[in-house]
Amino acid sequence: MSDARVAEVEELFKKAEAFSRQGAAGDEKNIYDDIIGRFGTAPEPELKKCAAKALVNKGVILGKQRSDAEAMACFDRALELVSGSDDPESRESTAIAQVNRAITLAQQGKTADAIAAYDGVVQQFAGAQETAIREQVAKALLQKGFMFTRKNMLEEERASYDALINLFSSSQEAAVHRLIANALFSKGLSFGKAMHREAANAAYDELLSRYAGSDDPEIKDLVGKANFNKGVSYHF
Repeated sequence: MSDARVAEVEELFKKAEAFSRQGAAGDEKNIYDDIIGRFGTAPEPELKKCAAKALVNKGVILGKQRSDAEAMACFDRALELVSGSDDPESRESTAIAQVNRAITLAQQGKTADAIAAYDGVVQQFAGAQETAIREQVAKALLQKGFMFTRKNMLEEERASYDALINLFSSSQEAAVHRLIANALFSKGLSFGKAMHREAANAAYDELLSRYAGSDDPEIKDLVGKANFNKGVSYHF
């Protein structure tokens, strides 16, 4: 791929990121459509990776807008473009596409398919060393727990949170620790729903023990909620 085309694609992604920060989802999606239209059928592997990344990002936007069928089409096409590639960028696009594909399946009420998709992410990438991919594995386990919450499958829900906590307990990544904190808080809520107050408070205590001094805004919010819920774990 020529330097000019590299610079062109990089500039387009920078524009998309700027629109994302502004909350301009429509303009951001238009940039991804431009990238996909220009490079989606390119034979060069580097351009395929760029098109796959654009498809994944577009799919995430569509998923948030509950355009589920269109989102799934984006994720599936992205996975086709990077199929068989094992470079870091392709692996990251694969992991993100698979997690968001599972989220979309869960939103559609396709529980068994969503579980299989989340499990597939964990099985494929549990040993990954890349920060972005480790975050996707943790996210898969957290989202799987949330799905079980909606189905009132509380034991399965807590097992998914425990798997996340056990797998990433020694992680150094800030993004992963946000997910661990969320899993611990959600575990407390789950025990609270079942009126197991001691177990709920134990989950809150673990959250406080790990993160009471955190400066991360999301974790600080969960710490505050855990402090509030502790002792009244049926309150949400």
